[in-house]
Amino acid sequence: MRDTVVVWKLDGLGRNTLHILETVKELTDRGVTLVSTSDGIDSSTPAGRMMIGVLGSLAEYERELTIERTALKREASRANGTKFGRPRNVDDAVHIATARRMREDGHTAKAIARYLGVSRATLYRYRNETRTA
Repeated sequence: MRDTVVVWKLDGLGRNTLHILETVKELTDRGVTLVSTSDGIDSSTPAGRMMIGVLGSLAEYERELTIERTALKREASRANGTKFGRPRNVDDAVHIATARRMREDGHTAKAIARYLGVSRATLYRYRNETRTA
């Protein structure tokens, strides 16, 4: 006897189409039959499996459209002068010199980073850049 999961609608199984399909695949891999009463989908029938396949194709199409739109929007934003990433407020050389002085005076990396308004990772990157230069 096979286990069966009965849902009112398939969209109750996940956040988006891709997540729903992953859930359906996981259930199917475990040998669980899925029945959606309002969608008329039963994964134990050929028609039900076909509908799940159609939903999979739609999810893939939706994902590709999202990627394409995001790339186009990013391109348009760059063309309009939008800069991405964290802005640099002060010249790195000034930060490096200040960090070096503060370190020699015995300040901790956390205190130096807070004073300069950068993360400790940025502070360590400054230190590594001066060592290799």
